[in-house]
Amino acid sequence: MTRVRHVSVLVGLVIALAGCNVNARFDITMREDGTGTVRTTITVDSDAVQRLGGPTTFAQTIPLDDLRAAGWTVSSWKRGDGGTETIQLSHPFVDQADLGRRIVDLAGPNGILQKPALTHDRGWFSSRYALGLVVDVRSPSVDIVHDAALSSRLRAAGVDPALLQAQLAVELKSALHVTVVVHLPGQATNTYDAATGTVQTFRATSGGTNWDHVVKFGIGSALALLAGMFFLAAGVGARRNRRRASERVDSAPRPERTPLM
Repeated sequence: MTRVRHVSVLVGLVIALAGCNVNARFDITMREDGTGTVRTTITVDSDAVQRLGGPTTFAQTIPLDDLRAAGWTVSSWKRGDGGTETIQLSHPFVDQADLGRRIVDLAGPNGILQKPALTHDRGWFSSRYALGLVVDVRSPSVDIVHDAALSSRLRAAGVDPALLQAQLAVELKSALHVTVVVHLPGQATNTYDAATGTVQTFRATSGGTNWDHVVKFGIGSALALLAGMFFLAAGVGARRNRRRASERVDSAPRPERTPLM
């Protein structure tokens, strides 16, 4: 499998569209067994579309082949109101570590999303699900200088990678807008709109007592108790009837014997 570059798809978009608005929504859906799907919806404004040559050229300019090679499902760009363009990227995950890899694909190894933590405990009477995630938009950065291939291409084009990285760090503060939406079992949805310049550990939880199972267990227990009482009463009644029958036999007069001549 081709490894996704250190400059993530999200940061790559901001590099290409420095000075324009990029809205990124991350939807993380977790199932009861801890598996799930991460889906990102990225929307860029009309200025960005025109800067890159209009809708047709724009769609061909943004490189997404690395993500496709890494198993991501990538939609086509869709035109929205006001000339915006939107794309969706989705990938399943099997556990916490796999979710961490998918987040690195999107936001980089030390990007705006970090340290995902999953909890999934399911019992007969109760369940608990949780997803924690650090959302850091204090100073979004682009680690260009440590990407040897990209740095080499930039130098060949006459661009200083360190200087570009510093410039983009300023652009990122105003260009990137992040929303995180977590969907947990039980139809629980939690949304966090990250404010520029903040860092927060966003944690979503769901679960509790499964009253449906409690009621079913209570009904089953009551029926079992009633059945036990019925069989017990039936047994007692049968023994009582046998005792009475025996008493009637014992108390019945016996015929006299005729003496033999």
